[in-house]
Amino acid sequence: MIIIHRDNLLDVMRSYKIIIDDTYYGKIKCGETKQINLEKGDHTIYLKIDWCRSPKLNFSISDNETIFFDCGNYINGWKQLLFPLYLTFLKNKYLFLKETNKKIS
Repeated sequence: MIIIHRDNLLDVMRSYKIIIDDTYYGKIKCGETKQINLEKGDHTIYLKIDWCRSPKLNFSISDNETIFFDCGNYINGWKQLLFPLYLTFLKNKYLFLKETNKKIS
């Protein structure tokens, strides 16, 4: 099982599409936590919004294992000045998705 949590306020009115192994697994909204059951083995995950997305992340999961991910938008603080770059040249780094060891309550 994987658990994805999104608490980043940027794109607060928008949902991110969850793509695992090139299959759509639903959307995640701001403040939401999603649980997705996966078979054991190697997987690739990324998030997508319009033509922008997160970098693809490879991970392996075993029986009865839970992997936690945090996700959100990279555009914060001074990076807001680079917004046009993130919509064009850095479109595959507009969102972030990272594996974390923390459990989400």
